[in-house]
Amino acid sequence: MTKSLSGKSLFAKAYQEEKFQWLFEFLPIAMWEEDMSVLVKLKRHLEEKSVVNIRNYLSTNSELVKKIFRNIKVLYVNRAALQLYGARSKEELQANFGKTFTKVAFDILIDEFASLLEGKQTFEAEFKSRTLAGRSRDVLLKVSVPERYQGSFARVIVILQDITDRKKLERSLRKRAQLDGLTNLLNHSAITQRLEEEISRAKRYHLNLSCFMTDLDHFKVINDKFGHQWGDRILKQVALLIRKSLRRVDIVGRYGGDEFLIILPETKPESAKVAAMRIKEVFESKVFKHRKGKPVKITISIGICGYPAPGLKEAQGMISRADQALYQAKKEGRNQI
Repeated sequence: MTKSLSGKSLFAKAYQEEKFQWLFEFLPIAMWEEDMSVLVKLKRHLEEKSVVNIRNYLSTNSELVKKIFRNIKVLYVNRAALQLYGARSKEELQANFGKTFTKVAFDILIDEFASLLEGKQTFEAEFKSRTLAGRSRDVLLKVSVPERYQGSFARVIVILQDITDRKKLERSLRKRAQLDGLTNLLNHSAITQRLEEEISRAKRYHLNLSCFMTDLDHFKVINDKFGHQWGDRILKQVALLIRKSLRRVDIVGRYGGDEFLIILPETKPESAKVAAMRIKEVFESKVFKHRKGKPVKITISIGICGYPAPGLKEAQGMISRADQALYQAKKEGRNQI
């Protein structure tokens, strides 16, 4: 039998190659092999330009990045990769690969080029991509340069894992962690965080911002008289009434108990008062019915704070002032703003 120099038969070698080809072809994770030797030319270009910060340079030279990308050759593509992008062949995938790119994906490509040119053998990132039909997919990218091709980039292994379902679950869990279990509004920590974010935005872009704290008048009496179970049902209705009375851009959260914190982006205190008046009037005309048929009237008190204001710098400061205004509304007889 004919032998190779390693002592293995040519038949065994052929079988081994066929076996690994089969594994590559039917691996359930998208994988392909690329010839990225065009990066050698890019490296020389960067050296001639004496570029120190590769990422910054590539970020400001997007046409150069696109040119480099177009000259990368896809050598082998497995079935999972074609299925991920909805392509029928390697040629169709390569010819239309630009369609899969989002702005984030392009930024990731820049990071990938920079990492490989800096001498790293692997690169990993998560981002949103698109199929050839335009459907959005969350993917985990892993790029690996075998050691023998470290200088030439003639062979680079690319693995893409579809993590869309996992990211959906993560977003769902994160959203649940931010919501109040009773009213389905943002909870205490989430609404406070949103206010901090809105203050930062208002500072950066010199915008107005208002928030108000609301509190149901004599709600403890209602709880004591009708029970906490019915009180919880009232709070659900209250949350819905407040939400329906505001703009879509306004942000509502349950601050605690029967207190609600409302954030009104790009809104002056005078305009916030108009929104507060609308909510107050909704409650004045609303009759809550107990299961025994007893009508119950509930009024609401509101304290408003606006930004910018002297000495006001952070979320807790706005909340504190809105709370003081709410206390004043209570003190002046409730059902006040």
